[in-house]
Amino acid sequence: MRMIIFSLVAVLSFSSAQAEVVKIPWHTPAQSSPWIPGNDYIDGWSKNFMDGTVEEKRKVKAEGELQADLMRPQGAKGLIPFVIMLHGCDGFGRVEKAWGRDYGGRLVGAGYGVLLLDSFGSRGLGPDGVCADPSQLTWARRRADDAYSALDWLIAQKIADPKQVYVLGRSNGTTTTLMIMNRAIGDLHEHMFAGGFAMQPSCYLMKNVEFYAPVHLFLAEKDEATSPVLCGQMAESKRSIPVTSVLWKGASHSFEDHEPIHVFHGYHIGYNAAAAEGTIKAIIDMLNEARKAKN
Repeated sequence: MRMIIFSLVAVLSFSSAQAEVVKIPWHTPAQSSPWIPGNDYIDGWSKNFMDGTVEEKRKVKAEGELQADLMRPQGAKGLIPFVIMLHGCDGFGRVEKAWGRDYGGRLVGAGYGVLLLDSFGSRGLGPDGVCADPSQLTWARRRADDAYSALDWLIAQKIADPKQVYVLGRSNGTTTTLMIMNRAIGDLHEHMFAGGFAMQPSCYLMKNVEFYAPVHLFLAEKDEATSPVLCGQMAESKRSIPVTSVLWKGASHSFEDHEPIHVFHGYHIGYNAAAAEGTIKAIIDMLNEARKAKN
């Protein structure tokens, strides 16, 4: 495990990118596999696109389409590396859309395609998403199949390099990222991701999970919503593919959002310039290193 503590101050710059709205057919494997070693009863997999939860207004729907915003570098041709970005527990509302344009724009500017995948708007969830749902692990597991549907779609459209598609999640979406990269889940799918970037994940029950590709954690020292201590313990545990971890000193949950520190569902969240800038810079640097190694 590599643990780095930063306290630098940086100015976040913005990059704009035009987005194309796309519809992605959702699909799920015929069966699932428990994603927690030794806990076969914990799964969360659903055979339905809409599964009758309170947030879905009890609606059940076997099939459906996922909404997404697609961004590519201007003039991009052929197969290019892609990053699928996953929102948090409140979906792609005003604040998280801004994060998508900010980080997504920076990635596009660095030569990467970006897909902002909207799991909650696609299912008609309201502006609160699942933030009040005590079963967010169930939603995170369901969203893993959303991400694999998007991965398959990008490859089928012949716009993404099948060997260079990554996932970047925040909060509930980053718990999804850990499930996506879980070998037990990945083995259910035809295509797999090249790596995962996890911003403030819930590492509960993840200590002994095996990942099939590199996973990079970006943690907040003052995170009251998800425990950086549990994530540090997960990163320190022995596994065939190590997990790297960056802990941002003085940062709170949602440090990437340009919002003043405020209370949200009982915990403090808000902007930290060093963490926000340092995270996207580190992600781009790692993507560039991986791209260089493949070429």
